[in-house]
Amino acid sequence: MKISNSFLFDQATKNIQTAQSDVAKSREKIATGKSLVRPSDDTSKLRSIEILKSQQRKIESYDKSINFLTDRYKLEDSVLSSASDILIRLKDLAIQAANDTMSTADRDIIAVEVKSLRNELISLGNTRDVEGNFIFSGSRTETQPFVIDVATGDVAYAGDNRRLFAAVSESRTIQSNTDGTEIFQPVGRASKTFELSGFESEGTHNFKVGESVIEFEVTSPLSNEQIKTAISSSLQASQISSSVAVKTTETVTTGTVTNYDGVMTVSDGITTVTKDYTSGSPANLDAVLADIRAHASYGDLLFTVDKAANGTQLEYNWKTDSADYQVETVAVGTLGSYTALSISDGTTTITPAVPGSGAGYASVDAAVTAIKAATNYANLGFTVTKAYNGTDIEFIWKTTGDQTATATYAATGVANEAIATSTNKSPGSTRAIYSADDGGTSLGSISGGTPMINLTMTGSPGMVMDGVDVTQSQGDSTAVSVSMTESTTKGVDFFGMIGDLFDALSSDKRGDIGRAVSELTFAQESMAIAAGSIGAKLNNLERQQDINADFRLRVDQLLSTEEDLDYSKAVTQFNAEMVRLEATQASFARVAQLSLFEYI
Repeated sequence: MKISNSFLFDQATKNIQTAQSDVAKSREKIATGKSLVRPSDDTSKLRSIEILKSQQRKIESYDKSINFLTDRYKLEDSVLSSASDILIRLKDLAIQAANDTMSTADRDIIAVEVKSLRNELISLGNTRDVEGNFIFSGSRTETQPFVIDVATGDVAYAGDNRRLFAAVSESRTIQSNTDGTEIFQPVGRASKTFELSGFESEGTHNFKVGESVIEFEVTSPLSNEQIKTAISSSLQASQISSSVAVKTTETVTTGTVTNYDGVMTVSDGITTVTKDYTSGSPANLDAVLADIRAHASYGDLLFTVDKAANGTQLEYNWKTDSADYQVETVAVGTLGSYTALSISDGTTTITPAVPGSGAGYASVDAAVTAIKAATNYANLGFTVTKAYNGTDIEFIWKTTGDQTATATYAATGVANEAIATSTNKSPGSTRAIYSADDGGTSLGSISGGTPMINLTMTGSPGMVMDGVDVTQSQGDSTAVSVSMTESTTKGVDFFGMIGDLFDALSSDKRGDIGRAVSELTFAQESMAIAAGSIGAKLNNLERQQDINADFRLRVDQLLSTEEDLDYSKAVTQFNAEMVRLEATQASFARVAQLSLFEYI
């Protein structure tokens, strides 16, 4: 084999470069502390190292989520702590205001503080985090959750109840947002409605609410409004939250229905139901009732028509609260002598047409027809109808309660017309009609209305629904009849409940103040549960952070095993490579000096 100087030179250079490369790699590993500086160093370790580094990045992401959630829930916990303190103060104020020794002025002062505390709670509900996001608006973090209606003072929730979650480990997520209604929860307000009846005469009456005897007095002349006021005052004095509505039941004497041979009329003064029996009389009272209910306009009547308990009469049961209307009874005098007529409510005056030639009006019906046809009749503050006695006229005022205006009725040509009486009556006593024809004879009459009280108690479900019933009392006064008609529970929004307390304080309704005490107790319990839930989430986050830390430590150890350098081994290898490099360089120098001329 022929060996030339150039071959020796190239071989030596290659050996030196290889040795230098090995030294450089060892020096780089020692400098970085890593056994794998670049992928080409050891491709067998590359995949496992990348998997471990990916796990590290995930753990870092989980830790960021945990830190964010921890800060968020610590802020929420602080807000709830402040809100709980305010609820404690509100309950103390409500208990204080419910005391009988408090005056109206004292309650007005408390109302001012209650309003201020309510506004403070609304402000807490609209808390933002350090990034300016609302913490109680659900997923709508840029939307103010609790918005006040400037006109009504009501508070509406503008957030949503969508739940978002953040991953805190490979297999675990924790809710990252909060629905404001979960914190400021609606309060359950139960109600029971009872019918109270038995007010046909004046005197002292009573019933029981739980163990409390509610006693009240009504005097003559008996009116729905008087009964309503008397019961409401007694309930409020006993600190029972309630609303009282008065409905009227009219007893209708129908006459002998099998003799009907003309038109039967039922009316509430606005809507009229008729049945023509010209072609045949009804078989019995049930047939009459069926005909009334079958009429297309029956549902528009302000009362229902029912068969009375005695089976021989009908009843008009008014559907709505029957506040009293002032009624003027007009003694019309000799209608046939009228030459002119003027009617006024103190503001509007009408002059109905009177037949000429001194004929006057032929009947009360003719006079009423002329009055209703007069110009500006609709502008009067009352309506004009024929009285039940058939000989007088009645002015029924359109607004309820006592009237300050003065009605006048003046006829020319007679001297015996006058407004005889002015009384307050229920709509049933003034507007209801029942009439039927029996061979030209009018049948049917309506007796005085019997007031039926609808008493609705309101409060927390525990207070109202668990045995606090309205029953007959056994006191010395007359016990009214009691029957329950309805029992319901509805939710009242958190801020609305506090607003109701403010209204109760401002209007001195001790019953509603007492109800607020129980509702605030419920609100405190709900707030405590919400705070406990947040505390549990914080504990979960802390435990998960510890779990992640342990997992990170294991990953770091595995990664260190894969890529960290064994310095003692690396230094030994580096020294060996340096010796090899130096030997290679020295041998190259010797070879480079060789020449054939030295052997001649």
